[in-house]
Amino acid sequence: MNPMSALLARARTTSAFTPRLLPLRAQMEQRWPWAWVGEGEASVYLGTQRWQVLQTLDAPILRPYDRSAQAGLRITSLAAGWQWGLETELNRFTLPDATPVASASSPGWRPTATRWHALGSLAYPWRQSGVWVTPRLSFNAAAYDLDQALPDGRQRLSRTVPTLSVDAGLEFDRRFEAWGRAWQQTLEPRAMWVRTPLRAQSAYLAFDSAGKDFSVSSIFSDNAFSGIDRVSDAHQIDLGVVSRVIDATRGSELLRLGVVQRFQLADQQITPEGTPSTRRVSDLMLVGSTSVVSAWNLDATVRYNADIQRPVRAVLSSRYSPGEYRTFNASYRYTRGASEQLEWGWQWPVARWSGGSGVPALAVGGSGGSCSGQLYSVGRVNYSPVEKRVTDSIAGFEFDAGCWIARVVAERLSTGRSEATTRLLLQLELVGLSRLGSNPLRVLKDNIPGYQLLRGDRSGASERNLYD
Repeated sequence: MNPMSALLARARTTSAFTPRLLPLRAQMEQRWPWAWVGEGEASVYLGTQRWQVLQTLDAPILRPYDRSAQAGLRITSLAAGWQWGLETELNRFTLPDATPVASASSPGWRPTATRWHALGSLAYPWRQSGVWVTPRLSFNAAAYDLDQALPDGRQRLSRTVPTLSVDAGLEFDRRFEAWGRAWQQTLEPRAMWVRTPLRAQSAYLAFDSAGKDFSVSSIFSDNAFSGIDRVSDAHQIDLGVVSRVIDATRGSELLRLGVVQRFQLADQQITPEGTPSTRRVSDLMLVGSTSVVSAWNLDATVRYNADIQRPVRAVLSSRYSPGEYRTFNASYRYTRGASEQLEWGWQWPVARWSGGSGVPALAVGGSGGSCSGQLYSVGRVNYSPVEKRVTDSIAGFEFDAGCWIARVVAERLSTGRSEATTRLLLQLELVGLSRLGSNPLRVLKDNIPGYQLLRGDRSGASERNLYD
């Protein structure tokens, strides 16, 4: 396993205690319509990123590279049915608190470097009634300028990896009546073929690549790694099928069941584990969700290993959302031999002034001039049954005055068995003007399922992909 995969895997593990990697980012982006070779959107961006590592000496994790500078261009366009995209980016990777080892042959050698990369893709989505096919050709190209030479004397490296894939699916449906109502049942099989040739990458450092978690969405992807530096060789077929039951009158989804599995047609040499894989059949992913009871949603994802005939990972969750800006959720996460965790999260109005309805003033059509008041409680608590303690927690309040919003959020993260770090996030939002202070919105959106921004789009999240 490469160092980046190893440290991110350890950072995600919740066992005796949870090491954390907290990204600190700053980014500027400018977008504009793209009208050359089709129509689409282009954007340029500048950014920087560094990592805060929360850990103890008894279980250290390797610090990731910082991006001291980042500049890029991204284009997506549609021309005569063809979809194409291009991303080109320049990054400067540094280690602020350590000096690289002098020799590339020394243990722990981690040189700083500059990397340029380009990601390109060309696809032609085709759809007819009940059938869709998307052939896609893509490439991942990267060039490196190392500050220290490799043992063979090279300081500049480059490589290009092409990928060809064909993604296809069928859509069947039937209507039936039950319990005095009309229903629609769907059957939606999907198959994806991926071919990526082997390109030797052992001489290339992994600055931002890590192995993806095994999930439904990662199975239907053409690379086993996130980031740029690693591209897995592949000759595989991914198969899945999803069935849904939908209320034919309201269009709401009552039930969803699915199963997904990957089949390797050849040995895979470049893997997140760092060793070649000869296994031909992956673990089975089983997914299900239901909203039979009004305002309630239940979800389950299970990873089943046929070799040991047992589940190796499971996530069970429930969410109660009786109205806008009102949500309470609970979940249970289990990874065999690694972790077990209970989680609770919420967003709920707790007090109101001037006859408030529990919905933000502007969200119900007000101008904001009345500056009425509504107080919301937000939070999340993670509890480890193994350690019998709260590992992480977030708690705070949002006060919506109609013409301004104040947010106060405290975040506590475990850095050891008995150590923790706490930070306080304060923000004042002048509606329609600007936001002042430290921004807690990403913390809230990332940690509270169903969280709604008080001045956000009331339509809710976009429809999720069947195989997400």
